[in-house]
Amino acid sequence: MAGSLTMARRQRGVTLVELVITIVIIGIAAAAVLGVYTTTIRASADPMIRAQALSVAELYMDEIMGRPFSGSTGDGNCGSREDWDHVAAYDGLDCQPEDVFGNPLSGLDMLTVSISVADDNSLGIGGGNERRIDVQVSDNAGTVNITLTAWRTREN
Repeated sequence: MAGSLTMARRQRGVTLVELVITIVIIGIAAAAVLGVYTTTIRASADPMIRAQALSVAELYMDEIMGRPFSGSTGDGNCGSREDWDHVAAYDGLDCQPEDVFGNPLSGLDMLTVSISVADDNSLGIGGGNERRIDVQVSDNAGTVNITLTAWRTREN
C-alpha cells in the first residue's frame, strides 16, 4: 500500500521544469506562426498594387498608341492631355496617374507614371519612321515597378 501511495504522488502533476519547457516550445511555435502570418499579410497588398499599376500602364499605352505618329501639340507636362496630337508629346511625362483631362485617378496617388518616347530603329524601318514608347508605373514604396514597351511607326 505504501508503494502505491508513493506512485500516486509521483503521477499527480507536472514538475516546474516540464512546465517551463512546454511554455518555451509553445512560445517558439507561436513566434514562427506569427512570423509567417505577418509576412503573408504584408505581401497581400502587393498583387493588388501590381494589378493597379499594370492597368494604369495599359491605360497610358493605349492612349499613346491611339495618337498619330507626328504632330505639334503637347509638351510632356502633367495636366490635361486632351489636345496632345502626337506620340512624342508624351516624352518626359512623369507624374501621378491622371485622366486625359488632368484629373487625378482616385485612390492611385501611391503610383507614379513615367513615359519615354524616343526615335528607334529596332524594327529596321529607319528614316525616323519608328518610335519606342516606354511606360513605367511604380509605387512610392519601391515594391512595384511595371514597364510596358511598344513601337509606333509612321502612317503611310
